[in-house]
Amino acid sequence: MTQHKSDLLASFIDEARHLTTSLNIFVSDMIRDKDLVRQLDHEPDELAAKYRFSQAEIDALRERDMPRLYQLGLHPFLLVRFAGMVGILEYWKALGAPGRKDGT
Repeated sequence: MTQHKSDLLASFIDEARHLTTSLNIFVSDMIRDKDLVRQLDHEPDELAAKYRFSQAEIDALRERDMPRLYQLGLHPFLLVRFAGMVGILEYWKALGAPGRKDGT
């Protein structure tokens, strides 16, 4: 049985809608505007209001709680980008965590 185009489109729309959550928009914005990391650390209330974060979301961002951010809906690709922008990957590398042989 073949899927109808409308079924395929509905699946795409559901995924696209997921990518438009506040967390995903914020981390996408962080990729282009590195000052958002500073704002996250020094102006969290203003950032939370601007992006309409729930308390759980802003807390997870500030605490760099990667498992919680994933549970809250941050896309895995953006989760890795967030980790890189807030220094988590460098910390992980310094601990000797497994990774690519070239250390990147």
